[in-house]
Amino acid sequence: MNGRRKPVRLLALALAVAATGALAYALSNARQGYEPRQPILFRHARMAGPAVWEPNAQGEMVNVGGYDIPCLYCHTMPYKGRHSTVPSTAVCMNCHTSVGLGREWVLAMKAYWDRGQPIPWVKVHDLPDFVYYDHSAHLAARDEQGALKLAEVDAEGRPMVACQHCHGDVATSDMVSVQNPFNMQWCLDCHRKPEMAASTDCVVCHR
Repeated sequence: MNGRRKPVRLLALALAVAATGALAYALSNARQGYEPRQPILFRHARMAGPAVWEPNAQGEMVNVGGYDIPCLYCHTMPYKGRHSTVPSTAVCMNCHTSVGLGREWVLAMKAYWDRGQPIPWVKVHDLPDFVYYDHSAHLAARDEQGALKLAEVDAEGRPMVACQHCHGDVATSDMVSVQNPFNMQWCLDCHRKPEMAASTDCVVCHR
């Protein structure tokens, strides 16, 4: 009887170990893939993406791509302080008092403006409260030669904004999502890169 129970116990133990491992992995990457719906249908690919000019049915060249609006127009503080900040309704209305007035999402945005209310954007990249993170310390970090530590070109040598290292290529996205694990191991892997020469002391991030 005991001989029959042994394989069952081993199988149960293996399943328990596998389930624990799967749970630990899921918890360590809990936010990766998170893609919340926003109160306003804002398409980053249209606003921040590169322009793409194509002829329309009348032979006129029209932009079917983006408007190349830089990240810092809407997210104003990443090089100056801890937080990147989300755009106020006033920033949006700088353009949309005269642009796209007949579009449903612009009308919805204008309704917030008319009521004097902020747009209740849903935060996508949200670190736990016990993690201290400073945008400016990362974006403005320089090596001994004075060059920025975060590369300004990708692996193929194409220009990229520093934000992409953590947030991915948001300018090609309609719905912004968490593209990286954003867990402790992921942060440490970057800090340990020789070119970063960044501290891995606990008190750097946990204060």
